[in-house]
Amino acid sequence: MRYRAQLVLTALLAAVLIFCSCSGQEQNPLNAFLGDYSYSAPAVCMVYERVEDELDDDGNPCYGIQYREVTDLEGLMGSGNTFLIYFYSSMSNEGAEVTASMEDVAQLYNGKLTVLMLDAMEYRDLMEKYDIEAVPEFVLVRAGQNDQVFNSSSYGYWTVNDVISWLQSNGIA
Repeated sequence: MRYRAQLVLTALLAAVLIFCSCSGQEQNPLNAFLGDYSYSAPAVCMVYERVEDELDDDGNPCYGIQYREVTDLEGLMGSGNTFLIYFYSSMSNEGAEVTASMEDVAQLYNGKLTVLMLDAMEYRDLMEKYDIEAVPEFVLVRAGQNDQVFNSSSYGYWTVNDVISWLQSNGIA
């Protein structure tokens, strides 16, 4: 009898461990709108999550910004979350530095906003909606509030710190 109880407890513990390890990916409510990892999709979400099969020197899982393809942009934007849309051009190689900076912003504001990368060539309708004429450009979208445009073309020169200051001036702490 005691052996059966131990066997049942062991099986129950194994089931709990399997459930927890498999459900980690589903804990992010945005996953319903995201697909596979992609560096080339025209709509990508920068998500701070565990990096598969990577461990640090102590054997702990590594976390970092992952690029996940957006499969339902309308649903994602209607989810009620706060987004920083980063418009870029796939026709230009000059955006790599800005994209790397946006990874830092995505990690810094993890849990407060989600960085969404949209290729301006594919999302011209949104470029027109926000009256954007040049990229890179940033738009802050919050449910129930007016969308805010960074207006990067009005700056002679700007850095990611200017974007962060702009986010803070718009209530993102």
